[in-house]
Amino acid sequence: MTIVNVGLSYRTTPAEILERIVVPSTQLDDVVARLHAVPAVDEVVVLSTCNRVEVYAGTQGPIEPVTRAVADLLAARGRVPIGELVGLARVRAGAAAVEHLFSVACGLDSMAVGEDQIVAQIKAAARAAAEAGSTGPVVGGLMDAALRVSKRARTETTISTTGISLARAGIDLADAHLGGLAARHAVVLGTGAVGRLAARLLREAGVGQLSVASRSEAGAVRLASAVHARPLQAVDVPGTLADSDLLITATGCVVPVVLAEQVRAARERVGDRPLFVLDLGMPPDVEPTVGRLAGVTLVDIKALGRLLADREVPDEIPRVRAIVAAEVVSYIDRLNEAAAAPFIGAMHSHIRQLAEAELLRMHGRLPGLDERQRAETAATVYRVVRKFLHQPTVRAKQLSTDPAGSIYLEALRQLFDTGASEATT
Repeated sequence: MTIVNVGLSYRTTPAEILERIVVPSTQLDDVVARLHAVPAVDEVVVLSTCNRVEVYAGTQGPIEPVTRAVADLLAARGRVPIGELVGLARVRAGAAAVEHLFSVACGLDSMAVGEDQIVAQIKAAARAAAEAGSTGPVVGGLMDAALRVSKRARTETTISTTGISLARAGIDLADAHLGGLAARHAVVLGTGAVGRLAARLLREAGVGQLSVASRSEAGAVRLASAVHARPLQAVDVPGTLADSDLLITATGCVVPVVLAEQVRAARERVGDRPLFVLDLGMPPDVEPTVGRLAGVTLVDIKALGRLLADREVPDEIPRVRAIVAAEVVSYIDRLNEAAAAPFIGAMHSHIRQLAEAELLRMHGRLPGLDERQRAETAATVYRVVRKFLHQPTVRAKQLSTDPAGSIYLEALRQLFDTGASEATT
């Protein structure tokens, strides 16, 4: 089975297009189901974050039908001309797809290099695909392998501590802009992974007063209890803005939920009191015109990206890249060995069936043999079979890891006439 990756990220795709094709968690099941229904797609996982939308699929045939199906779906979602989207997308297959996912999992491809939020996002994507029944041993195994590589990189290097998450970068910016957070009132709108992270970081930063809001009352109460905050319902947020210094949004909604008119109404009651709005949503949660209101500073993911682009690159990156490179080789070798398993099993079965048939004929021609003699002749024949199969089995495993492994396996398959179907990676 060939692993295929079709991805669009902040590196190649304008934010205004990326925010239109991003897949909110509420729509993930539908997108996964539609892709899994494509005949060419045997397994599939969709990874959608604030700065990337990537599909990892497994196919037994050529990759073109897979890439075409993914491009068609994403183009339709974002109302983007298919030609434009194809020009922005990056397609990787085989080892290149594996290497890319391992790099993503280690935080090497993140806007905030080294951030570890991507780990939770990969876990969530894999879990959603598993619950939808769209993964199996190949793509599901790939997700597990990526998480293991990420754990190794973060254990053996300091990539996580030298990196910085988008949420932390935004909060650091708010801290500097507001002259400290100790006496400030912050509101976090959204209790998903990003919202929870922002709330924890605010509490760790010593924010004076913290409120958390969600469309789900239970979600707000749960997070508020965890970070010692006041729970709010999302509809109550506009009314709190007059008393707030910092608003962080991460709702996962497909349309803005913080409107300029709401913020303007709140601003009229507080005069020149500054309000810092950090929009971590993708698509954005806050109307862009909010940033033009007097006393309001609006920072979104695009602005954070520009800020982080100027940061110094962590020294640990070369070490992490070396870990990724070694793990890719090891993973592909294991995958290729697994691809050889059907042939090896078929070869063993084929030879043993021949041996059993010959033993039956021999014992039929020699009816005078007693049970001990029958057992000894059978043991001798099977001992010869094991010795005969040993070298072809070892060589099949070795050859499967060669770049031309599929060619060698096909030659062995023809030589032994096993009839085992070919497997590719």
